[in-house]
Amino acid sequence: MSAQLLTLVSSTNSDSLTIKYNRLIDSAQTAYLFGHQEKAANCYQEAFKISLKILQQPSANRVSINRIVEVCNYCFDYCPIFNESDNFCFLEAAADTLSKLVRSQRELKIRKKALDGLKSIACLACELVRFNQSIRCQVIIDQYVKLESTHARYLSH
Repeated sequence: MSAQLLTLVSSTNSDSLTIKYNRLIDSAQTAYLFGHQEKAANCYQEAFKISLKILQQPSANRVSINRIVEVCNYCFDYCPIFNESDNFCFLEAAADTLSKLVRSQRELKIRKKALDGLKSIACLACELVRFNQSIRCQVIIDQYVKLESTHARYLSH
């Protein structure tokens, strides 16, 4: 399966990060096809870190939000599931960044898209709550529900 390469960004730094992101996604898919699951997982995790950097930039846009959701799905499907004691969880990092965008003073369409992206992340978290009883993922779901209830009416215009 070929990845949909998302490359629409505005700054030069973002362009180079996007190129790295796309290359890592391609490398991950190739590695997985050849049975190198560990290498694929490492590539997806690196692509996540780059996607998060892009999303945290002032030039972040709707494509940046799509990208973080895309790579979270890849990490969910192809990377080892985190333990509750791990220092880093890709779902938490994505949810925190998207939550900040929802609460920001950015344009309405970006905030709406960020809330939609957070919903996708919460859906992944729900699976980990359901199958692993993840407390950390329950916090992500609660965070989404709270933001959705307080911001949805303002973002629906």
